[in-house]
Amino acid sequence: MPKDDFQQADIRLFRDRTSPLTATQVFATEPSGTVPHAEGGAHEESVVYYGHGGGKRDLPAGKIRSFTVGKHTALSSNEVHRFKNQNAVVVRALAARLALFLRMELTLEQTNLEVMDLNKFSKMFEAPRHMILFKIHPLEAIGVLDISKPLGLTIADRMLGGKAFAVNPDRPIREVETALLDQITQIILREWCRSWKFEDPLRATLLGHEMNPQFLQIGSTEETYYHVSIDASLGDCMDQIQMLLPVRGIDPIIRHLSLATSITEAEDETEEHEEYVRQPWNPAFAKVNVRVTAQWPDIPVLTRDMLTLKEGDIIPLEPERLSRVEICLEGKPKYIGRLGSLDQKCAVQIVQTINS
Repeated sequence: MPKDDFQQADIRLFRDRTSPLTATQVFATEPSGTVPHAEGGAHEESVVYYGHGGGKRDLPAGKIRSFTVGKHTALSSNEVHRFKNQNAVVVRALAARLALFLRMELTLEQTNLEVMDLNKFSKMFEAPRHMILFKIHPLEAIGVLDISKPLGLTIADRMLGGKAFAVNPDRPIREVETALLDQITQIILREWCRSWKFEDPLRATLLGHEMNPQFLQIGSTEETYYHVSIDASLGDCMDQIQMLLPVRGIDPIIRHLSLATSITEAEDETEEHEEYVRQPWNPAFAKVNVRVTAQWPDIPVLTRDMLTLKEGDIIPLEPERLSRVEICLEGKPKYIGRLGSLDQKCAVQIVQTINS
């Protein structure tokens, strides 16, 4: 057999032996032929593919579509709704903090929160922009804070002692104004991180700046982000602040928020149930005397010291025990109190209930 014929036979044999048996897979091969066009005359290339049952078919190339998996968040709509509402509360509290810093009335209101990718964001907000990149630790999540140029220049004017009048938005942002906006951004991110109760304290660091959304290097093209739109008003300037937060990066915050809310609701239901089954008070017990004692339990004293104790001896106590007095009702500890005085008499103030 000639050498060329031998190689072709090997190739045919290899293809026959690699036919799929039962696996559910799809293999795209070179176009094996042409399919007549519906309108006649023109022909469309066909693609061989293997179906879920292992059968082989020819399909027009135009019928093949590509899909990207993992574009959406794995969170439920209830969790996203809670995050949206809580973030709106955080934004309003942030407005009060910035108003104190700028010594001027500032309003912030969250108008929208949605999930999108960088491609959609770059089409909605064209360059030039003033975008500040930051990282949230310990989540290692990279986000973007986009302050509109008119609003940024107005804030910088106020920080320099101006009256926060609207300035020319067409001129570029200078270096000193960039530094001032970085300072404002640090305050925003610091307050935002403090507002979320998480296992580890959150903190944010600035990474840099970007003017064109198309060149943001904060994640892959398949990454999705929470886009938060915030309406801001300072002086005679009204504009928006955009915030991008990675969905996968801040998932732990949202899940922790949902868990904390569920625990609180369970505790409230338990208290309501206890209130419902509580028995009414019997007035006959109103004049019953109850022995109340205040003590410090577990004071460590050696046995040999106990044998030599006499009148006038002093037992030293730790200072923190003054606020850890145990109050007992008929010998059973019920409250924790703080030692003090009232009307030239020793007194104990109840500060905590002991849940037995």
